Amino acid sequence: MSFVSVYERDLEVPIKISKTANEEARKKRLERWPREAGLTVPLDDSGTNFMQLVKSFSADYGLTPGERTWDVKDVGGKYSVSMVWKLMKDNEEKGYARVSGEIPLTPTGEEGSNVVYTARLKYVIEISNDVLSEKATVENVPEVNLFG
Repeated sequence: MSFVSVYERDLEVPIKISKTANEEARKKRLERWPREAGLTVPLDDSGTNFMQLVKSFSADYGLTPGERTWDVKDVGGKYSVSMVWKLMKDNEEKGYARVSGEIPLTPTGEEGSNVVYTARLKYVIEISNDVLSEKATVENVPEVNLFG
C-alpha cells in the first residue's frame, strides 16, 4: 500500500527552561518535552496544533486516530525524536501522522530567567492512495435533484 503526504511542515520550536534548573533536570525536561508539548505547539499563525490537524484530517477522510508510539533517544549531544500515530479505517492502517527531529542538548540562547533550546521538528500526515481515491470519487459525484 502506498501513502501520499497530505501535510508536511518543518518547524523550529523554542523550549524554555529556568536557568535555576541543574543540568540533569534540564535533560529530563528536554527528554519529556516531545510527549508533553510536541503535539500542541502552534504550527502557524492560525494557532492550529498537530493534534488538532490530525483529528481534522482523520475526520475528513473517515479515519480514526489509533495507537501513538514515541521514541526519544539520547544520541550524543542531542535527543532524536520520533512519533508515529496510526490512522485507522476498519481496523486497517490507512495513514500515519509522524513527528521526527532533534533537540540539541546545547542551549541556543537565553531569554530573561530562562535558557532556550531549539527543537527542529518535521510534522507529516500521510494517507493511503485508496482512501484518497475513495474520497475524490465521492466528492466528484454530481448531485442529481429528482424532485425539482
